[in-house]
Amino acid sequence: MGHRPRRLPTALPRPGALAAFVLLLAAPVAGPLQRSVGRAEDLPPPPTAAPATGATSATVTATFKGTETCVRCHRSEQGEWTGPATTLHWREDAHSRAHLALTPTNERTAAIERVLGIEARRTRACVACHSHSSAEPAVTEETPLLHAGISCETCHGASSAYLEPHAAKEWRFLPTEKKSSFGMHDLRSPSVKAANCAACHVGDIGSGRLVTHAMYAAGHPPLRPFEVESFSAALGPHWRRIEAKPEQVRAEAAAAGYRTEAAGPIDRSLIEGLGVLRQSVRLAADLAAVAEGETPQVSWPELSLHDCRACHHALILPSERQALGYRRHVPGRPTLPRWPLGLAGAALRSTPDQPAVDDLLTPLLAEFDAVPFGSPRRVVVAAKGPLAGIDAAIATLTPGRAPGDEAGDRAAIEALASAGAAADDIDAARVVAAALLPALATSPTWGADERRDACDRIAAILGLDPAGMSPGSHRPAPTATPDIRAVRAAFILPAPTAAR
Repeated sequence: MGHRPRRLPTALPRPGALAAFVLLLAAPVAGPLQRSVGRAEDLPPPPTAAPATGATSATVTATFKGTETCVRCHRSEQGEWTGPATTLHWREDAHSRAHLALTPTNERTAAIERVLGIEARRTRACVACHSHSSAEPAVTEETPLLHAGISCETCHGASSAYLEPHAAKEWRFLPTEKKSSFGMHDLRSPSVKAANCAACHVGDIGSGRLVTHAMYAAGHPPLRPFEVESFSAALGPHWRRIEAKPEQVRAEAAAAGYRTEAAGPIDRSLIEGLGVLRQSVRLAADLAAVAEGETPQVSWPELSLHDCRACHHALILPSERQALGYRRHVPGRPTLPRWPLGLAGAALRSTPDQPAVDDLLTPLLAEFDAVPFGSPRRVVVAAKGPLAGIDAAIATLTPGRAPGDEAGDRAAIEALASAGAAADDIDAARVVAAALLPALATSPTWGADERRDACDRIAAILGLDPAGMSPGSHRPAPTATPDIRAVRAAFILPAPTAAR
């Protein structure tokens, strides 16, 4: 643990150094699969649970009660507010099986372990995303391995303080801030939900979740672009929004001023797009802060923070890379991943000030342009402005719009279509399309035939299901990269019916 890796920008750390690096970053996280494939004593005990990234800070110290305590109620009919679908859908969700990637019989994992000299099920950086904390009690009613994946409390927060109160009817109508004070994560907030998801699917230093470039080089699958709403729908939501509940429940909720979420579907997509971009910026800033602190076993740069295609592209002419463009960046200077920029850009254009996403990120991107990969100290400082700007945009959009705001929906759809029509990254276009297609398919602004033709055209060229990104980016993308000019043209919508 005392060895310090060499600071070579293009060199991969030696396996032993990488393992130490990963363990250091994941220090707040424990959770080997000790109930099935590991021993708790291999890792130091974890601290008490912290709120999810972006969540309202809890005012209590919460501990885990275990999936079994949640299942006891949520596997059975609980009246008109909730029912057994909650548990049934979760059991079919890929998250409940995420731990299977760490088992010794998984061939891909075994190959990564050989290259890096680690044991995945005992490596905190692996366990942090693929399983829940070892602080959770074991499940006794069913096979422990079944519940070793991402559990209820992984997303909703350690439940010791809210477990009993939230079973009472009065809990339903408590203010969000009150519920958060019990340690429950406010997943009805699109920004908190996005932060929860992006902690694994983008990365989060505070919770020890980081897929390094060395992991990728050893065979870890790439973290594919994702759009929160379409991914949630594809996995099968294990909840019912208030509009899907019986009329009596809706009336009761309306009388209490109860809303399940802060915005409608298209607004949620925009807010979540900003949340994902925020996590990308925050990840770079947090890792830079660790590197700047001269922490042993942490070196800079960490190549996984950057746009993969900045380096990994075909060296041929005519060049797809040149056709995609460089935005405002210096060619040859790796920048942040580009796939979150399209949806976040559409969200920013939906705010009153309508800033361009490149303008918002300029201080940080300028650091990556000035010096390859940026200077850690300067990256930490330069990220503050963009983070504040993203937070301000999220706050502006969070109240949402009244249901039935056709003009607002049209404006949001047109902002998304404009983002797709200006896309310079295929993955960014796919994320935009995932948010656009469901909204466009039901918009009364265009005729039924026009909506269908536009959705089919966009989905076909990007290799998507017309309903969105379903079943998520886990399906392989088309082998042939679509021509960027054809992608842009596909997003050009006909004039609204009413405007003719």
